[in-house]
Amino acid sequence: MRLGISYRMHFRYSEPVTESQNEVRVRPRDDEHQRVLSYQLTSRPVLNVLSVVDYWDTVVGHVGFRSSHTELELLAEAQVETAPRPTPSVAPDPSTLTSEDFRSAHLEYLVPSQHVGWANGDVVEQRAAAAVAGAESVLEMVLAVIAGARAALLYRQDSTDIGVTLLELIEGGAGVCQDFAHLALGMLRSAGVPARYVSGYLFAADETELDARQADLVSVQTHAWIEVAVPGWGWWALDPTNGGAAGERHVVIGYGRDYGDVPPVRGVFTGSGVAAVDAEVLISRQTGGTPAQAVSKPSTPLSVPTPVQLPDQQQHQAQQQ
Repeated sequence: MRLGISYRMHFRYSEPVTESQNEVRVRPRDDEHQRVLSYQLTSRPVLNVLSVVDYWDTVVGHVGFRSSHTELELLAEAQVETAPRPTPSVAPDPSTLTSEDFRSAHLEYLVPSQHVGWANGDVVEQRAAAAVAGAESVLEMVLAVIAGARAALLYRQDSTDIGVTLLELIEGGAGVCQDFAHLALGMLRSAGVPARYVSGYLFAADETELDARQADLVSVQTHAWIEVAVPGWGWWALDPTNGGAAGERHVVIGYGRDYGDVPPVRGVFTGSGVAAVDAEVLISRQTGGTPAQAVSKPSTPLSVPTPVQLPDQQQHQAQQQ
């Protein structure tokens, strides 16, 4: 599948700021299941963009603005081709998870992290143990945990904030895509299954429906799912929000232990005001080999430092931290 992706981020500051610095992790990655045909990150005003690759092998764009301003707009545009992601061709015994070499190779994805924490005997570990009881293979363990995580939560927009603990999440009983991913990760890791967080895009009109609409253009936000290390096979991509496998509608940006390793945008600024960001992702499906065109472009000049009025803020995942 060939997709055109446009990610617009419009920052507004309530008072003029003298400097802002932002890290942007929105470029799709190149791997054996997807290929980036083109990518560019531009800004208004026009600023230099420094691109680096971080510890997790994610491309990070650094954008700094060192003049008085009350707004900044970033636009990331990409063309990417995706292919179906495979399902495991083996069903290893749960005992393979205890191999010292296997655990050592995946240690970072077996231990608690900033947004994926649990304690011995807590409800996360209890739910995981109950889910995997009687599983005869690693694949059965994984599918049982995914089902358990989905049974614990209802999908509800704006029901949580970044920083909610897994215990608070279970108590609240609702969340969005990163919450489903974090809970599944915590349950899997507590059961001894290495699993990592995936940040990316989902070409679907509804995050809870993989094939919600056969549309050519959808407006979305960034999405989150997971990958599980299967002994003797590799990484298995699964979408806990949807309860199925991740496929060619999923576009990977990057991997990490949790959201904190791959936030779409993270920034700081110098000033006494308050920052807000209006963010939207538009994804278009390309057909017949036609080159993908940007589906969202800035159209009006920015006024610096005159304040501007923006529509209601949409801060799901794309935010300054």
